[in-house]
Amino acid sequence: MKILDSLTNEARLERIITREILPKIESMGKYLSNAFIESLIFNSKLMEVFKGEIIEHAGPCTDGNLLYINTGIAHTFYYDSISQKPLITKIWKKHDIIFDLGTFLNSENRKETIQMLEDGELLGISYDNLKKLLDTFPNMVSFLLHLQVERERQYKYYQHLLRLTVDEKVKLYLSDNPAIINRINNEYIAMHLGVSRSRFSKAYVAYKRGNHVF
Repeated sequence: MKILDSLTNEARLERIITREILPKIESMGKYLSNAFIESLIFNSKLMEVFKGEIIEHAGPCTDGNLLYINTGIAHTFYYDSISQKPLITKIWKKHDIIFDLGTFLNSENRKETIQMLEDGELLGISYDNLKKLLDTFPNMVSFLLHLQVERERQYKYYQHLLRLTVDEKVKLYLSDNPAIINRINNEYIAMHLGVSRSRFSKAYVAYKRGNHVF
């Protein structure tokens, strides 16, 4: 991971926050003061990241970050003690925000590891800096609650996905994420869907042919 801190990248950081992050907050009807915007920019960092790089290991909440994916693809996973295998809980794409409100508010250990699946660029706010922002601008907690609601919606979607047949899983996931199949190793998609690589490959061939009726 490379922290980008030149004057040019500081301008890019400000541009990303202004064009991408602030509209998300404003869409909730929140008034954003100049003081908040300046503080948000000051407490954020822009990071160049690389395919295969571990961005965060599971561990103390104080080591965590709120991460915005400006470019690239990442996944979150944890190791299942029964199967002794990693379980991929989510594959994250451009414009996604990776954040767990529960671990942040309750000072709980983070259970998931974050790894890049392709080169990219992230905007990060450390949990310590996020706490400083909330201490100064407490009404912004509603935005974090909004992120948690979205995360819970994604969790329900994932649980629904896991209950489907292999063919149904592949069809639904690739219909919702049509470009991802050409960008990352298909093994990660298979692991996320809870199927073997060979079964995924067969279902993918059928999906491409479009000869399945559900």
